Amino acid sequence: MSKRTICILATTLLISTSSAFGAVKEGRYSLSPLVGGYIFGDNQQFNASPVLGVRVGYSITKAIGVEALYDYVIPTDSKYWSIKDITMQRFGAQGLYHFLPDNQLVPYLAAGVSGVKFSGSGVNPQTHLSFDYGAGAKYFVTDDIAVRADLRHILYGYNNASYNNVEFMLGATFQFGGVTPTVKPVVTAAASKSEPVRTVVVAEPTKVSPTPSALPEAVACAPAPAAVACPPPTETIKTITAPVTREACEPFLVATTAKASPATPVTQTCSVPADTTVLFSYEKADVKQKYYDELDRIGNFLKSFPSAKVTIEGHTSAMGDKDANLKLSQERANAVKSHIMYKFGIDGIRITAKGYGLTRPVASNKTSSGRMQNRRIVAVFSCE
Repeated sequence: MSKRTICILATTLLISTSSAFGAVKEGRYSLSPLVGGYIFGDNQQFNASPVLGVRVGYSITKAIGVEALYDYVIPTDSKYWSIKDITMQRFGAQGLYHFLPDNQLVPYLAAGVSGVKFSGSGVNPQTHLSFDYGAGAKYFVTDDIAVRADLRHILYGYNNASYNNVEFMLGATFQFGGVTPTVKPVVTAAASKSEPVRTVVVAEPTKVSPTPSALPEAVACAPAPAAVACPPPTETIKTITAPVTREACEPFLVATTAKASPATPVTQTCSVPADTTVLFSYEKADVKQKYYDELDRIGNFLKSFPSAKVTIEGHTSAMGDKDANLKLSQERANAVKSHIMYKFGIDGIRITAKGYGLTRPVASNKTSSGRMQNRRIVAVFSCE
């Protein structure tokens, strides 16, 4: 086999592999069911969870498309605090730009805007605006069916804090609808073995416009009947004026007198309560259930006085490494802050979390009871 023949076969195989199928088609709709994983940012303190999604799209051109999206994150739990079985829904739209839309493998970039809504016991149920961007690829196994992979970076604000989440999904895309382009018929006539093969192209018949027939003669229309003027009514409407008396006005005078003066608004004074203390187990940052009432007292106070603030001070005993204790004290303060934010919907800017490690003991670290008193957080309130 000659080198030329081998090159022709290799080129044919490469073309059939890269463009064997129709790939992305202009003016067509698509449906994409997806499944994958959802990873929350470190500062959000939620465990990663599976996610189910669906996309409904439309190809404006081969390269540019739009999609409506919906994602449902399977219930997950908090890493440190008591909130559990939290679900998240994301719904919105995104734009896609396809590279090499005529190939079997079509990579693309995507960006969009959506709403993020959490649900579950003790979380803020409001819908939060989010932005996302990322990339993906579609591998077409037939003209209208492709395997699809997506990766997205999702950003949104929640109670004055910014979060960065990552979503990765795998699924399929089904194309449907649209108009399939027509192909002009080509008739090939095979001659005898000694004669070359001739190709005859059948031309489309020429469309002949029909000759318009003569227009009919104009027909004169009868004039419209003249408007009939109605004579003025013969009936005279009489107006009777009654004298104004005090008796006639009495009901209005009574109603005016009965109006009560507006109530004087009552101003509620912010009275700073005593500091709140919550104790922790050795090397633990999760809040014990017996202290939930204390955390509710903090949340109810901040909800009753919108101008009030609180500082959560985290502390540890003297057991262990100094740097490790400083990190543990900050985790304890963060756990209490997150619990109050999500359960009561408090703006995070009103809660300051600060870890002090082992530097501020309130009891002796030489006894077990003293060390237990030092493993704590203290909530310090302030009013403005």
